Amino acid sequence: MNHHDPDEILKSASLKVTEQRRVILRFLLNNHGPFTVEEMKELMSEGSFDLATLYRSMATFEEAGLVEKRLFGDGLVRWEYHAHSLCGHNHHTHHHHLMCQSCKTITTLDICLPPEFFKMIEAYNYTQLKHHLEFSGICPECQKKEVP
Repeated sequence: MNHHDPDEILKSASLKVTEQRRVILRFLLNNHGPFTVEEMKELMSEGSFDLATLYRSMATFEEAGLVEKRLFGDGLVRWEYHAHSLCGHNHHTHHHHLMCQSCKTITTLDICLPPEFFKMIEAYNYTQLKHHLEFSGICPECQKKEVP
């Protein structure tokens, strides 16, 4: 399967291929998120979507395992393409985020928890274990703006 072809990805997820889904998925494939639905509407140059269509599509994509929600504690839901959802391989896409509480800039962190932490969790015998770890703070640029 071509992991960059929206049609193939949608078919592999057992979703009907529509032009709207194709455009939204192409946007997510070409732009590293996470994005709110409002940001997606503003940034997508291809197609014209109302917010209800985008919300429905993201819910459908989440149910199919194509996207993941990202929550930063600011009351907004952001979405990000879940690159290894269909193939079962990580492809080094696992990462976390750091968001500035002031300007909302999001930085990708290619770090994770130490392996010892996962060994402790495995002792509970859960299956299909996932985790989400998001950090927030004030970025250096916003810190400069706050100095009187």
